[in-house]
Amino acid sequence: MRSLALSLVLALSAVTLSAQDWRGQLKMVDKDLRSEHYAHARKWSIKLINSMCDHLGTGLDSMYTLATTVAYRAMAEKGLGRDAEADWYWHTALAMYPKLAKNDWKPYGEVGEWLSAHSDDLKPAESNDARPVAIKKSDPKCPLGAIAGGYYQPVTISAIIDADGSARIPTLVSSTAAPTLIYAALEALKEWQFQPASIDGTAVPMKYEVTVDFQPPRP
Repeated sequence: MRSLALSLVLALSAVTLSAQDWRGQLKMVDKDLRSEHYAHARKWSIKLINSMCDHLGTGLDSMYTLATTVAYRAMAEKGLGRDAEADWYWHTALAMYPKLAKNDWKPYGEVGEWLSAHSDDLKPAESNDARPVAIKKSDPKCPLGAIAGGYYQPVTISAIIDADGSARIPTLVSSTAAPTLIYAALEALKEWQFQPASIDGTAVPMKYEVTVDFQPPRP
């Protein structure tokens, strides 16, 4: 396996000094995952993601750092038997940094093998008329890192809305160098509630696309 720890050290060298303790915390989460301490790994991966959203800027190094941390959360969720959460966060990680799919995750045991072998089993239907409808949604909050850095831009994302109205398999449609905007947009979409598309009276999975236009906070 390409040394994930070394890769993270290289990536973290490019981020702000306020996040200087991320390296040690990521090593801790890495150790937790390898020793199957999934609850602790989940707790700290969430804390790290939140901290990164407050401090990360733009660029490939930032994208890789946040995506890898989200992948850690996906493995922790899988280890706890939370398959839907694991699936969502693995796709979120890939939306930010698709090359993660090529990593050798086997040293993490069964959860790593799940990442390596994971394939999507939900295929969207196609229709010119039927579309999923969002019946409950909230606007995502602009990450503090984006506010501090002054970068605001629209981010177009998509997901497949399953026949039960849940969003699955999130993807990034537009391009952006800001990983925190991708994460914030997908986290909001994850909580939306949908009326699924219906063909001949039967609910079917279908792709849903939306553009989130991040704006500076109002004075």
